[in-house]
Amino acid sequence: MKALTSPEAGVAQGRQDMGLIICSGCEEMVDTIPTDGVKIIHGYCGKGECERSTAQNS
Repeated sequence: MKALTSPEAGVAQGRQDMGLIICSGCEEMVDTIPTDGVKIIHGYCGKGECERSTAQNS
């Protein structure tokens, strides 16, 4: 799992992206979102093994 202080988490193009979307399958950071505080949202990235595991759970 990537640390919340990774350089990717701080990349904000003129906005405060304090929310993180983390893949529940591979635990990689998928994207950041603008929020009024630190928020972590779990979803799936849709790549490789993660895509297959979501199809099996359906």
